[in-house]
Amino acid sequence: MPIKPGWEVSSDRVEKLEKLTGDFPIGDLIITSKCKLDKENGLLLVSDNGFAWRIQAGFKRGMYSIGKDKWVRWCDVANIIQKKNGVAIVELKIRKKGGALIIDKKSNPKIKKWKLTMQRNKEEESSHFKERLQSFNNIMLEIFNRNKVTTDPPTSDSKM
Repeated sequence: MPIKPGWEVSSDRVEKLEKLTGDFPIGDLIITSKCKLDKENGLLLVSDNGFAWRIQAGFKRGMYSIGKDKWVRWCDVANIIQKKNGVAIVELKIRKKGGALIIDKKSNPKIKKWKLTMQRNKEEESSHFKERLQSFNNIMLEIFNRNKVTTDPPTSDSKM
């Protein structure tokens, strides 16, 4: 599936995009956006293989060149909860370092939550940003539902 029109990476994020796509098996992108993960600013890339996020670690030349990055396969997403336009709570199945699921006392995968909040891209028109805000949760849910699994794989390369 090609990238959705209006969700292309902005020109000031091309270098960051190349870094993330080189580090993780992201595949064909569907959407990109500036996005907060909990309280940290970063860049979000979403595909049918999963989603990646990288922290904004500095200003000007150092932006995204260092700092945290995340990679989550859709098999490790338990649910996506719509909070409001442009804000989604992603419930993730926690895995050990080797990739095995961590199971709770009721034999269910342990869950942690991430809050993803879209941010406006540089020089993006207000009307375009409002359209993206309104469609973000639906796009995330559509991709998740298309790629979710009924049986958890024994291991995963997700990096949380």
